[in-house]
Amino acid sequence: MEVFGNRFGRLYNDEVAFPSGTQGRYLRWQWNQQGVVVVPVGPAGLALVPAYRYPIGAVSLEFPRGGCEPGEDPCAAAARELEEETGLRAASVRTIGQLHTDTGLIETGATVCLAVVQPAGDVRARPEATESVAEPRWMSQDTLLEWVRLGWIHCAVTLAAFTVASTALDSLAVTGGDIGHAPSELPGAAFAASARIPQHGSLTPEQPAQAS
Repeated sequence: MEVFGNRFGRLYNDEVAFPSGTQGRYLRWQWNQQGVVVVPVGPAGLALVPAYRYPIGAVSLEFPRGGCEPGEDPCAAAARELEEETGLRAASVRTIGQLHTDTGLIETGATVCLAVVQPAGDVRARPEATESVAEPRWMSQDTLLEWVRLGWIHCAVTLAAFTVASTALDSLAVTGGDIGHAPSELPGAAFAASARIPQHGSLTPEQPAQAS
């Protein structure tokens, strides 16, 4: 039974029979678009985007992601989402795997794509009005793993996509980046000055992000 729907997806409260024979209900979310996650690779390493995430009330370092338009190939969607969120253009894109981002709730899967990025040009990021993102941060595989160990990268979709991409990344011998500063310092003044974040209880951006 559908209990909620909007332009992004639909929430169902299904009647189910559990293995014990008990009858009950189970929530199921269905996105309106097939998902896509982009792992951007370039001479400087891997690119992650500092994005303010309203549900957790914090900035999260993540690989770019989004959804496929009707009839759109996942690789084409990956290239589009990459350019929209970061201003980076892909020289090549290929599919490397599939994810289910939350098997206990979300029905819709996501394609993981590896994008080899062209040298930086004059392309500017064009995030959607509902997105609060800053300039991408480049780092090596070793740095990414260290940041995960330290708890500085905790987006489950990003961690899963990195795992899927590991073999392909090893073959590319990705280097670059350094340990740098803790992510609390990562977005810095640039993010605080440019991003306007939605406050809890409102979908309207009202105050600039605060750099810590």
